[in-house]
Order: sequence, then C-alpha cells, then structure tokens
Amino acid sequence: MTLSPLKNIVRALVFLSPFVFPFFLLKFQVLGIPFTVLEVFCYTLFVLWVFSGPMAWKRPLSYFWLSAFLLFLGATLGVLIAPHSISLPSGELLDAQRVALGVWKGWIVAPLLYFAVVTQTIQSKKETDFFIRLFVYAGSIVALAAYAFALFNNGITYDLRLSGFFESANYLSLYLVPPLLFSVMLILRRPAVLRFYDYFDLSALAIMGHALFFTQSYAAIIAVFGALFLGFLRLMGRRLFATRSGLIALFVMALTFVIILATQWHTPKFRQALDWQNRSSTSVRLEIYEVAYGLIRENPLAGIGPGLFQAEYQTRGRENLGHVPMEWNIPHPHNIFLAFWLNAGLLGLLALFALIALAHRHFTYALIPFWGILIHGFFDTPFWKNDLAMVFWLTVAVIVILQTHGTHPAQIKAVKTGKRPVRRRLKRA
Repeated sequence: MTLSPLKNIVRALVFLSPFVFPFFLLKFQVLGIPFTVLEVFCYTLFVLWVFSGPMAWKRPLSYFWLSAFLLFLGATLGVLIAPHSISLPSGELLDAQRVALGVWKGWIVAPLLYFAVVTQTIQSKKETDFFIRLFVYAGSIVALAAYAFALFNNGITYDLRLSGFFESANYLSLYLVPPLLFSVMLILRRPAVLRFYDYFDLSALAIMGHALFFTQSYAAIIAVFGALFLGFLRLMGRRLFATRSGLIALFVMALTFVIILATQWHTPKFRQALDWQNRSSTSVRLEIYEVAYGLIRENPLAGIGPGLFQAEYQTRGRENLGHVPMEWNIPHPHNIFLAFWLNAGLLGLLALFALIALAHRHFTYALIPFWGILIHGFFDTPFWKNDLAMVFWLTVAVIVILQTHGTHPAQIKAVKTGKRPVRRRLKRA
C-alpha cells in the first residue's frame, strides 16, 4: 500500500523518536512559557499525524485510551486543586501552579500524544521489532554518552556512581532498564543463524548492562533480574520456551546475580543499604514512605498536585514524621504507586492499575520490560519525569500494538512444546 508523503514523514519521525528522548534537557521559553525540545517534538509529531489521516479506534486500544484518559483527568484535577504558591523552609515562595502546569503539559499531555501517534502508526510485529531495535540502540547511545561525560569528570556522582548527563545515577538506571530488557528479548527471539545486526543487539546489551552495573542502583539490578526471572517462568508456563533451556537460563541468571552480589557485599553502599537505623538510603526511603502516606491520608482523592511532592515534603515532612527529616530535597516518593496517587489522585492510581491489567490480557514479549518498570517502581519512580514518561508510554504502546497486530490466543494455543525451535516459538509472543 502506497502511503502519502505526510504519513511517511510521521512514520520516519516515530521510528527516530527514541533518539529524541534525551533532548528533554534542552529547554527554552516562548512568551515566558517553558518548553523542552522533546515536548515540541511530541506536539509537532501529533499535529502532523492529525493531518495525515483518520484514527483507528478499535480494541484493545480503546480500553488503553480510557485508562490514559483517567490519568489525564486525575492530573488535570491535581493542577486545579494545587495551591497558588507554597512557602518553602528556605524562605522562597514556590509558584506551585506553574510547577503543576509544567508537569502536566510535559509529563502527561506530551507523552500521551506520543502514545496516540505510535499506536496508530506502527501496524505489524515486523515494524514493532524494528522500532524496539532502534529504542535499544538509542539506549546504548545514552549509556555511551554517560561514559563520555565520565571521561570529563562530569558524569560521576560524589559517591562514584555513573550518572552521565542525568542529575543522579538513579535516573540513568531508570532510563536503561526497559531498553536493556527489550534487547534481551530481541536476542532470545532471533533466528538460529546470526544476522549482521544481531551483533549490534549483543553489543547494545553489553554496553547498557555494563553502564547499569556502574550506576550501582540495586533497585535497577533487582528489576532486571526479577523481570527476567518472571519472564522465563511465564515463557516456560506458556510453552513458548523449552523447559530445559529455561532452567539453564534461570541458573545462569541466578549465578550472575550471586556474582554481582558478591562484588558488592563489602562495599560501603551495600552495608548502608542494610542499615535501617542510621542515616542510609533505606532509612531515608522509610521516612519518604511515611511522609507520602501522611500526605495521601490528607488528600486521598485528588492528591497534592503534579510535581509538588518535593515542596510538600520540605514543608510537611517534619509534621508527618514528628522529627526533622534526614533528607530535605526529595523530588519523588520513590514508589510508582505512591507517585501516581500523589501526583494524579485516586484517578491516576486507578489508571495505573487499569493499564497493568490491560497489559496482561495477552502475553507479549513487551511485558517483560513492563515488569522491569513495575519492579523498579517498588523502590523508585519510573514515570514522573519527561524522558521516563516517554519510555513508559513507548513500552505500553508496544504492548498495545502486539496485542492488536501480533499475538492472539489462537496463535499461542497452536504452539506445541518440543515441535519447533525455541526461537521460532518465542517469535510468536
């Protein structure tokens, strides 16, 4: 089928979009309103798509969009109930409405528009694999850039963790987990004979895995191994992976995890993570959860407003804890469920649960990176940030596309254990 020139432009921009995610760092103002290059890219892409043709509203996309609309409503309500200003302990008067609106347009509206275009543009498993491969390569470029920054002493934190151009090493790890897991799935689903780009896939996996290790993010490491462990169990349970091969893979993963654990056992960071009494990453997180729970009890329906957790933590932390917090500058509640509830209210939390349920309607290989995001989300916040919101919706979009144009129950049922090569069966998922 011949596509119009405008549709071809939209398709090209969609496939190149993962390389644009890091450009959220480039900011400018128009008539006093702040924007990022990433936001403008999403708005432009959406406008071009609107003029390129009609939207196909069919299942399961319609259900996903209802969930996304719940999130939009929750975040919009959060903006409306946000205070005009918050007086911080430093004496600064924060323009809370401006902050909430900025988060609303950059972390909610722009990624949702991107989600709409991606799910309408990519229409087959072959195109999806190509799109994911580009996302993996974009992730490896981010990892290489992190090392490039480190060479000039700009990409290493005070505690010697790799952070690259991100504010913290945790942000780099949050960004790398989904493309790394996608790269694993691409490698598992390849044919028995290596193709030339399989070497690029293997290289991308090695680069991202190496960088992720040096972020020293234990949450990210748990997310990767946890998602892969659940993934292999599910693949074997659905008879999409030979039991013997699956058990070998699980053993290799367990051995690798033990080796990583052994390298960290005597490090100060690991010992600190086990310290629940003194000032440590664990004890600080417990305080964060306590304050977050207190804020939710006070605002159970509408939350506190998008992007206002740091300000509320600084002003209400002592009141909720009964003592001065160990840390003051806490931008997020370090839990994806608490973050959705606080930023977008009960509607936002319900939207997240709905998306999780819909993602599990049929098994697709994109579920494994999605599990990585969710497992990571128990310890950190892999959504409420420009680029992380884009990564989240890209992953959900791939699940939607595969459910719509790829895996169907009849296909899964037709696969017989032991009758076909492992990789042939995995290509069904």
